[in-house]
Amino acid sequence: MVEPVFAVLALAFLAESLTEYLFAAPLSAARLPADVIRYVAVAVGVLLAWAYDLDITRDVLGLEPRPALLGVVLSGIVLGRGASYVHDFYGSYLRPGDAKEPGDAQ
Repeated sequence: MVEPVFAVLALAFLAESLTEYLFAAPLSAARLPADVIRYVAVAVGVLLAWAYDLDITRDVLGLEPRPALLGVVLSGIVLGRGASYVHDFYGSYLRPGDAKEPGDAQ
């Protein structure tokens, strides 16, 4: 069984990668506002959450939203925010050896 937190991180990276690879160039070529890509990323995230039945509120928090689809949609929105948050989280909290020592200059 895959840990739900790992699934969220992996699917968030996948959502960001798919969005950039499939939609960034066509949206740019169509001269649409840059913010449109955010909404596309959310749609991709919701689609992935639905396809993999990922519900963070159920799987991680142990809550049962009503309707059940609400948890999947909320999870998809989190996924749609994508790899930028995953990258920031990894760089800030998970990467070993990057912790500042008490005497290090800021």
